[in-house]
Amino acid sequence: MHSPLYRRVLLVVALAVGSFGARAQEAPGQFGKIKPQDFTVAKADTAQEAVIEFDQGRSRMEGGREGFQVTFVRTTRIRILRKAGYQWATVEVPLYRVGEKIERLRDVKGFTYNLVNGEVVKDKLAPDAIFKERTDEHHVRCRFTLPNVREGSIIEFSYIINSDFTFNLQGWQFQYPIPVRWSEYQTVIPGYFRYKQLTRGFLQPTLHEEKIVNYGTHLTWPSTGLMPPQEANISTQAVSERWVMQNVPAFKKEPFLTTAHDYISSIFFELNTVQYPNQKEQDVTGTWEQINESLNREETFGGRLKIGPLRQQAALLAAQYPDTLQRARAVMALVQRTVRHNDVNRIFTETTLHNAANVHQGGVAEVNLLLVQTLREAGLHASPVLLSTRDHGQILLDLPLLSQFNYVVAQVRLPGQPDALLDATAPVAPLGVLPERCLNGHGRLVADKPAEGRWVVLKPGQRFLQYTTAQLSVDERGALQGTVRFEHGGYAAQQAREELLAATPQTYVGRLQQQHPDWTISNTTFQHQQDLEQPLTLDLNLRIAGGEAPAATLYLPLLRQFTEAENPLRSEERFYPVSFGSAREQTAVVSLTLPAGYVVQELPAPLALTLPNGGGRFLFQATQTNPHSVQLTSRLQLLKAQ
Repeated sequence: MHSPLYRRVLLVVALAVGSFGARAQEAPGQFGKIKPQDFTVAKADTAQEAVIEFDQGRSRMEGGREGFQVTFVRTTRIRILRKAGYQWATVEVPLYRVGEKIERLRDVKGFTYNLVNGEVVKDKLAPDAIFKERTDEHHVRCRFTLPNVREGSIIEFSYIINSDFTFNLQGWQFQYPIPVRWSEYQTVIPGYFRYKQLTRGFLQPTLHEEKIVNYGTHLTWPSTGLMPPQEANISTQAVSERWVMQNVPAFKKEPFLTTAHDYISSIFFELNTVQYPNQKEQDVTGTWEQINESLNREETFGGRLKIGPLRQQAALLAAQYPDTLQRARAVMALVQRTVRHNDVNRIFTETTLHNAANVHQGGVAEVNLLLVQTLREAGLHASPVLLSTRDHGQILLDLPLLSQFNYVVAQVRLPGQPDALLDATAPVAPLGVLPERCLNGHGRLVADKPAEGRWVVLKPGQRFLQYTTAQLSVDERGALQGTVRFEHGGYAAQQAREELLAATPQTYVGRLQQQHPDWTISNTTFQHQQDLEQPLTLDLNLRIAGGEAPAATLYLPLLRQFTEAENPLRSEERFYPVSFGSAREQTAVVSLTLPAGYVVQELPAPLALTLPNGGGRFLFQATQTNPHSVQLTSRLQLLKAQ
């Protein structure tokens, strides 16, 4: 069994030797050793709220009471520089559980150091200051806060986690929203175990070394029912791997980013195979087909699709709507009237579909599994589709793992038309158009026959369209008045309708007024609020005050009133993709009538800009339509979703 291990080593010898010069470097500081000079703040850090001086982790497979276990040790030092950095003094440690078996947190140590009259004063974390709470069926969160933290404090903490779940090898995060001077992670894994390594982010390790080491431990093999527990001393070889990142910049969340989780530099592990001495290699990861089969058997998923509460109504709709598209639309409306989404996103139901219908609310699993079940009762072919929302993270297609998903929608077959994806939690989305939160790569269709499960591309069903027209006149003082129409189509219409659902038309107009303090708005009228196939429009009368006295020359920055006031992409560098979710188009057309006796002295020059590879374009045109009127047109097209 050693030959695959040795083949792996030959591939990394050059890397380990090539980074020999960096290997001698060690973390800046030692836990528990704080000197007065350590409180000196570097000039580069004065603008930061906090800085992680060092963050070190180590995972090692060791013998336990029931076979192997994973021991994870973490040691961290953080410098608190501003009040905003106090949040880093609260540490959260997640623990995994299955039934009554749970990972064990032990040897928690924490200290706060302050410099008082030139002397280092140390405050110790109290043993009873550690709190636990169960967050869901499989997770418990431990939390503690370091005492007496102030601006200039240095805090340290360390802890150990013992886990009997060998599949749950701790991952490591190198990057945080604050700078990290030194981040180091090491694993020691005996040759019996093979893990997949999954990396995220764009930063490369300062050091990555891998070597073979001698390995020994003592463990107890669990009872098989026929034999009592057996103790054994293990002596074999292991792979020791070490990653170091130095001077890691703070991660800054930028506009049009799916989720920071996808781009923060980190490493994760997934147990792939296990092979003990004199035994056949076991594939632990499983396959998507096996996951499909288990979902069909799971009572809180596939079990919910057998009998639903809307069977009679579905039968009536099947008779009333022979056209499958109209029938699917009617079924979705029925489900939306029956169950309202309670903003809980998970792929398994927490109650039966009958209970959800009785209380008229449920999570996304209750709503959309009811949709699948009712579509089937109405004679349509429907299947659940698992996905990960944009704020949850992208799916790794070659990693069969249910924890990647947090959402479920329905797919329905429509004869003579493409299959449609439906989400009954979104009452403002037309049939076959997923809300923008779902536009995140691929979803996994769960089929009745596991072999027929497949990936589904989550394509945007619409574009994000904004079209603004203004008919204005200007007087001698530069005051503007006239009519404006805001037209929202596609995903822009969904966004606007969601705002209207959450508030009132008056509140919606009030927010628009807040965005433009110099506007005076009156006579507002909405059209097509309920017709999801039509753009949503808002017509209003507008007045913008001018100066106190007539002016001989008027300067009118008109488009600033009706287009983006600032560029949202302001960073000089960006390492992450700009993800809009869907293609976007924003057009503004402003027609202006001049006051009597005034003439156009100067018009802006026309402009046409094009992005590379057909990514988009911007067009601007100013024309004088007659001696007394001018028209300005601005059009921004972003033709790719990413």
